[in-house]
Formats: sequence, structure tokens, C-alpha cells
Amino acid sequence: MILSEKYQTVVTDNELWEQYYASRDIKIRNKIIEKYSYLVKIIALKFRSIYQQYGDVEDIVNEGIIALMDVIEKYDISKNIKFETYASIRIKGSIIDYVRKQDWIPRKVKSDYKIVKDAEVLLSNKLGRDPKDSEVAEYLKIDINEYNQIINNAYGNSLLSFEELLGEASIRNNVTLNPFNLPEQEMEDKELHKVLSDSINNLNDKEKLVISLYYKEEIKLKEIAEIMNISNSRVSQIHTAALHKLGKNIKNYLKR
Repeated sequence: MILSEKYQTVVTDNELWEQYYASRDIKIRNKIIEKYSYLVKIIALKFRSIYQQYGDVEDIVNEGIIALMDVIEKYDISKNIKFETYASIRIKGSIIDYVRKQDWIPRKVKSDYKIVKDAEVLLSNKLGRDPKDSEVAEYLKIDINEYNQIINNAYGNSLLSFEELLGEASIRNNVTLNPFNLPEQEMEDKELHKVLSDSINNLNDKEKLVISLYYKEEIKLKEIAEIMNISNSRVSQIHTAALHKLGKNIKNYLKR
């Protein structure tokens, strides 16, 4: 009987791991790295909007490759956990740790963002509408680039915190978790999926729309701002608020 191509691939993969376990041959390890390096690239691109002011893509990819090498050493095929699942969680965690160690000042980020939010509330009440980015910057007497940096830092901090929580939940449940677009494989923890689904359903309409467009449709925040006819900072704020709500529910779940 001729084996199907899919079955042949599975056998080849298993043999590759078995050969490496038996020999710890660097050449075999390099083959495994080459096979799964695409995971690093996918994750690095996903976080690009966060780390671009703190490091180059090449630095992030290198950090991911180092994490991949470590994962290969620690992976145990006998535990019946899909390698892509285990590796993705660890690579993502390593990249997040790397970004956190760069020129990152959470207290200042939160303080600056609060000043911007207070100014926007004041101007909104005064103008009877959401203020434009330029109007807020002018009110605060700061350059528009500095204003955008404050928004980007606050957004990046929120997204990193949310990704860290997802990582913790994923490790706890041995799954690669994406609450917005479920993976093809069967979820191992239906309860966690339900927590996230319920949390998303409880968001307000604008938050649901931003989350859907950003994660499901993979539309950039700048383009979402154009679709919703609001400022870039307003979209970032809506997204950040949604992540805070989702993150709070994940935290409560992890405490159980």
C-alpha cells in the first residue's frame, strides 16, 4: 500500500525527533530549526507594531530563534503535545520578555497616557465631539509625534500585558489560544474558550467592532480609524479598553 503524503510527513517528523533524541546531532537540530523557523517570523511580525520603537525586526527574530533552540532541547514528544503549540507559547513569551527589558518605563507610560486621556475628556466636553489628535497635542503643547508616541506606548503596553495573560492561560491548558479566531484543532479546555467568548460578547459595540476588525479581519488600526471615521488615538483607546476588560476576566479565570 502506498502511504498518503500526509502520513509520510508525520512519520518523517517523528523520525527526525527520534534521531535527534538519540544523537543530539547539531545537523539534525538545524533541520528542525529550519522546519519551524516560520513560527518565529509569524510571531515577530505580529508584535511588530509594539516593538518597532524598541528594537529591529532582526533582533526580535534572533531572540525568537534562540527561544526555538531552547524549546527543541526541552520538548518531549512522549507528552503528546503538538510541537507548534508548545513552541509558539515559548517563543512568544521570550519575545515579550525581550521587549520588556528594553527601554520600557511602564509608570511613565501610564502617567503620560492618563494626561492625554484627561485632556481628551476636557476637550470632548468643551467641543461637544471627540477631539482630533492635533487638537489634543496642541492643548498639551506637545509635538504631534510625541503625542503619537504616547498613544503607541500605552497601546503596546496593554497588548503585551494581554499577550502575557494569554500565554499563562495557554501554558496552563496546553493549547495555543486565539480567542478571536479559534484554531482548527479541538480546544482542550472548553471552559477557557467560554470565558473569552463571553468576555468578547460583553464588550460594547465599538469595542466588539474594533476587536473583530483587528483580529478577525486583520485590518490595521489606522485603517480601522478611517472605517469608523475617528482618530487613530481613539481607536487605540477603544482597543486598549477592550483588552483591559478581556484581561481582567482572564486574570479571574487564572485565580481559580
